[in-house]
Amino acid sequence: MNRNLTDSELSQVCEVIAARIGLHFPVERWAILGRNLALAARESGFQNMNRFIQWLLSSELNKDQMKILASHLTVSETYFLREPQVFTALTDFVLPELIKSKKKRDRSIRIWSAGCSTGEEPYSLAIALHKTIPEIKDWNISIQATDINSKALDKAATGIYGPWSFRNTPDWLKTRYFYDLGDRRFEIIPEIKNMLTFSCLSLTEDDTFSAIGKNKIDIIFCRNVLMYFTSDWVNKISQNLFQSLSEDGWFVVSSSELSSHVFPMYTPVNFPGAVLYRKTKKEYIQPFDFSLIEIQEPLKQPFQLLSFVPCIDEDLQQLSSKAIAEAGLQLSSSVASAKEDHQFQVKTPEDSYADKIFAIRLLANQGYLSEALSLCNKAIASEKLAPGFYFLRASILQEMDKSSEAITSLKQGIYIDPDYVMGHFILGNLFIRQGNAKNAKRYFKNALDLLNGCADDDILPESDGLSSKYIREIIVANMQTQQIK
Repeated sequence: MNRNLTDSELSQVCEVIAARIGLHFPVERWAILGRNLALAARESGFQNMNRFIQWLLSSELNKDQMKILASHLTVSETYFLREPQVFTALTDFVLPELIKSKKKRDRSIRIWSAGCSTGEEPYSLAIALHKTIPEIKDWNISIQATDINSKALDKAATGIYGPWSFRNTPDWLKTRYFYDLGDRRFEIIPEIKNMLTFSCLSLTEDDTFSAIGKNKIDIIFCRNVLMYFTSDWVNKISQNLFQSLSEDGWFVVSSSELSSHVFPMYTPVNFPGAVLYRKTKKEYIQPFDFSLIEIQEPLKQPFQLLSFVPCIDEDLQQLSSKAIAEAGLQLSSSVASAKEDHQFQVKTPEDSYADKIFAIRLLANQGYLSEALSLCNKAIASEKLAPGFYFLRASILQEMDKSSEAITSLKQGIYIDPDYVMGHFILGNLFIRQGNAKNAKRYFKNALDLLNGCADDDILPESDGLSSKYIREIIVANMQTQQIK
């Protein structure tokens, strides 16, 4: 029987989810909630949405059932060295100071990546440590990487990634720390891989903090995780994280989550392009001269929720079984049958530009490249003058090893907006890979000329949070490596 989930049903489900798992779903996220509930129903063994909703509202779920549900309700987009300014602060100040203090004691460093998703973040942390500590074999390094999504952890444990996980990262990352397996797949080297321990744990369970250990963690990364939770759970989890940190330990959230209201127990420390929190009783002296830098003010709202993608069901329900199998979701037959009977549907609101961008990224990040490309083409058809869609389409085409089509898409974006820095930047990279130094030089020079009009800390549109200074450094390094003058 074809039907949509009613607002009443979704409201009741949201109350149950908030009470049992602590996750918060405002009305604007009900569309994607509906689709994800359909996938959770299938994996939980239900062929009928009515029965699944009744079961969900009336039954006590065990831990395994909770984890299945939670794994479908949280989606994390991640890649290596995300928010590079944070890693610069880490390698240039935080780690050197920590190493200096630890040398006189036990030479041990403990780091926790909470909500690690498919592993790009904790591996980035391991690489940062490897770069910063010359005699790292003489140290006892522990990096705990946890997530509630067991499927994401399975991928993380393999240490194998495609080009999408390396977008906007410097070339040295792959050449120094990964084996090229061919077929556009790269595997993290054992020296880095062996530094990590992956565990399926939930931040809403006290056992998690007991397992990690209290008052022993030197650095906790918890980025784009707390935004899923209700305010009560955010307060409780942040307190537990605080207790898990050692004195003078560091706490890192994403730039969209910074708030003195949510984390009043920490001391915010400002770095160029990044703010980190510290657990300390003493007044902290800034490590840099910030007199010429505009410091980011805390968010006015207690917590900022990102805009999650409306489900655009007609497109998402066309996900092929092959695409799902390739993504490792093991749901091919379930979604195929859902597609046939159209039983799991939910009405969607009008999609904004940000929603469409997130939808396309979400599909690409999960490995549905053909579907992401199709959705991107539809977005371009409806918004022909939005260069961001052309840039995103080019990124997807690169992943699909269609460099010529990617170049065409980027040129179309630049035609619409000649000052589109990221378009020139990516074009330069593409021409380098094709061995076309002349065209690479042309577009790199264009990008550098445009960057001269930007402040170092300016965050460029469609750059995944990269600053103009960081992009400039990558361009100069690429030109030097390729001997482009």
